[in-house]
Amino acid sequence: MDELITLTDRKELEKLSDEIECLYKQGDYELCEKMIRQAIGKYPHAPHPHNLFGILLENSGNKVAAMNHYRASIALEPSYKPARCNLYRYGDMSNRNTIPTFSDKEC
Repeated sequence: MDELITLTDRKELEKLSDEIECLYKQGDYELCEKMIRQAIGKYPHAPHPHNLFGILLENSGNKVAAMNHYRASIALEPSYKPARCNLYRYGDMSNRNTIPTFSDKEC
C-alpha cells in the first residue's frame, strides 16, 4: 500500500503547523480557520489539519467539536503525537496546562 501522505506533504504540513501557530498567537483566528479548511481539502488523509482545527475550536470554547477533531486526527494517524497530547490535555479536568500542542517538536 502506498503512503497516503508523502514526505513532501509532511514537510508542508509541518510548515503549515508553524504558520498557524504564529497566526494563532497573533490572534488572527479568521485566517487560521481559512488556512486549516484549505489544508483539510488538500490533505484529506493527514492528521495535522484536524489537530489544528481542534486547537482553534478549543480556543473558541467549543469543547465537543475540538475533541472530535482531535479524535479525527488520531483516527487518521494513531501515532500522531500532537493530537494525542491535545486530546489528553484538554480532556483531563485536573490538568492545568492550557497550552495546545501544534507540532511534533512540542511533544
